[in-house]
Amino acid sequence: MLKISCEFISDKGCVRENNEDMILLNGEFYRDEHSAYEFSMGELARVAAMVADGMGGHAGGEFASELALRSFDEFLTKLPPTQQGEYIIAAVKDWALQAHAFITRKGQELPAYSGMGTTFVGMFFYEDKIFKVNIGDSRLYRYRDHFLKQLTEDHTMRNLTHDMSQRSNLIYNCLGAGGSVFADVEEITDKIVADDLYLICSDGLSDMLSDESIAAILDRGGSAANLVNAAKDAGGKDNVSVILLHFTE
Repeated sequence: MLKISCEFISDKGCVRENNEDMILLNGEFYRDEHSAYEFSMGELARVAAMVADGMGGHAGGEFASELALRSFDEFLTKLPPTQQGEYIIAAVKDWALQAHAFITRKGQELPAYSGMGTTFVGMFFYEDKIFKVNIGDSRLYRYRDHFLKQLTEDHTMRNLTHDMSQRSNLIYNCLGAGGSVFADVEEITDKIVADDLYLICSDGLSDMLSDESIAAILDRGGSAANLVNAAKDAGGKDNVSVILLHFTE
């Protein structure tokens, strides 16, 4: 049975007045918090480790990220038992369409939340299976044998067009904010090995620190708090949220 050591932190950074990021971890929701604990994955487990980075102004971003995470937590809890991976992947993609429509509609109904949206990234555990999911430009990394690898693709116009003149935070895929949405979902159960470290983060980390800088901190045994503090030392221009998941047998 896998055992997982978790550390998470969500911080408003050095510039923003509020924190539009939110973390979902094991059925609890966190903003402006820092904690750590351990849990074991047993049969019939339903655990999500997700970061949502909201957009749409002071109120809108906070509301959108919370709506997305609460919606996914409810979705995961209500999944029927003993389903195959293909079913789960299809169900998550359908959830994304429904959550997108709901958040977009709320933004249209409530003027204070007009145009709100959110990215959504992380890992979730369903019984004995593990999946990754990504919508937007927040990121999931794997750190293994001193090598850091990004496991998600940034849904940004810069990445899509390979035009470096595009703003790095101009995304074409998110929950809410009108338009369309798609979820990148993959089962990764067989790709996880003992001593893997997975990093889930908003772009408040990856925009402030290069992959090489992140890897150097992890090489030194750095914590989620060390990563966030390094991003703040580099300017902390955005909210920054980090989840570290360390897998052991």
